[in-house]
Amino acid sequence: MTKTKKQNFSKHAKVSPSLNGILGLISFSTRIPINRYITIKEMAGSVILWPYIGLGIGVIGAIVSFILNNVLSFSNILTATLIYCFLIWFTGFNHVDGVMDMGDGLMVHGDPEKRLNVMRDSMVGTGGIASFFIVAITTIAAIASVQSIYLIPAIILMELCAKLSMVTSMVFGTSDSKGIGKEIKKGMDYKVLVVNIIISLIIGYLLLDAAGVLAVFVSVICGLYLSYLAEKRFGCVTGDILGASNEYGRVVSLIFIILNVMLL
Repeated sequence: MTKTKKQNFSKHAKVSPSLNGILGLISFSTRIPINRYITIKEMAGSVILWPYIGLGIGVIGAIVSFILNNVLSFSNILTATLIYCFLIWFTGFNHVDGVMDMGDGLMVHGDPEKRLNVMRDSMVGTGGIASFFIVAITTIAAIASVQSIYLIPAIILMELCAKLSMVTSMVFGTSDSKGIGKEIKKGMDYKVLVVNIIISLIIGYLLLDAAGVLAVFVSVICGLYLSYLAEKRFGCVTGDILGASNEYGRVVSLIFIILNVMLL
């Protein structure tokens, strides 16, 4: 059997932000080259700042959006497609891999260990391809559906929500015995998460008022649900689940931004 270690919720997260840790998270989250030695421990100590690295990625995505939409005058669907392509390229396709691996694992019939082994397999199956296809076309359609006046703040906020969903999924569930995910999770606990949620709610409100607040809430719920699903189907929360939480958190928050704007 695969041995896992239960996460101790009473244990405090090892929060110790450092320049090295922040640069490590930037290097892991983007294609920006960081030519220095950085340890996993340093990165884990800076996990509290990961949502705001997502915020920075969102700002870069918003600049690309402005150029495509306002300078080049591309259509909404082409702009949305290129924005999504840019974002998954700029983030190194790391989290997309999590969506596909999780999709493959969920397709398997059997016990959690069997599903976990399939998820860890380097091959991509039908479940993985279908999962990525669903996430990709839904994200592109959602970006294309955002009204022009809300597009820039929506892109900034959806990347914050993506990372918030990811760190939320770190807090609950059993830690995997393999991969760097279990080490990264040492920098997050429910108290740190609450601080991140409060700050994100403020940012969400400043960007999109009530729609921004709702987006932050649903991204947290998304992270919670995926960690629950992973615990039930795989017996633990792996690095692939964290990556999938990023991608699902982005699209879910974006959909609720659209719904809230339409209803107001």
